[in-house]
Amino acid sequence: MISRCLFSLALWLCLVLSAAAQHFLPADCSALVHLLPAPPANDSPAGRADLETVLQVQADRTPAQIQRAQRVARQTVTSFARPVLGEWFHSKDFPRTMAIFREIDRESQSIVDARVKKHWNRTRPYIFSPAVHPIVGRPDNASYPSGHSAAAALWGTILSAVFPGKADAFNKQIHEVMWCRVLGGAHYPSDTEAGEMLGEAIGKTMLQSPDMRAALKTIREEMAPYLHAQEKPAASGPSAN
Repeated sequence: MISRCLFSLALWLCLVLSAAAQHFLPADCSALVHLLPAPPANDSPAGRADLETVLQVQADRTPAQIQRAQRVARQTVTSFARPVLGEWFHSKDFPRTMAIFREIDRESQSIVDARVKKHWNRTRPYIFSPAVHPIVGRPDNASYPSGHSAAAALWGTILSAVFPGKADAFNKQIHEVMWCRVLGGAHYPSDTEAGEMLGEAIGKTMLQSPDMRAALKTIREEMAPYLHAQEKPAASGPSAN
């Protein structure tokens, strides 16, 4: 009975360790953890400029800008990519792709949220200054780097590897996310710049993994029927004389 219990415990531990294993990132991610420079001090010229930008943007916010910021606050990889790929890109139709991006997010969050944010522990602008009134909730974790910006840069880097011809469009989406986090009062501009830097670095590191190269192939194969359907109308149109 004891040996059977020990075997069951060992099996459970193996499953737990397997589930937590890194598939796309190396075991040693210290270079990514220590990639970013320190955020500007609140009383430095750069820190004061950061806050002034947030306050100025807040003063000029329009209802349309508020909607933009709130849409980005709820971002997913599909809502991020849909303006580039098309309205057909919904999670329910791409189970294998969504599983890959869930793993991408899990591994990246173990760096961005669990390690880098905690290391710098920068106070959110609305906590530092009562003059800042966020419109996208009040996250209680650290401000630097922006997790939304890091996720967008990571997704954009991976999706640009799948669709190289759309890299510029994905880059515009990344900057839309960055701007909307400042617009929403959740982050300083330097937070979003750091998020972009870290997310891109994580993405480029993941792209070096053999598992990621196989994952890109899976994503292309799963999306191929939808991409071909998009191309058919143009291909079957009348030819020029």
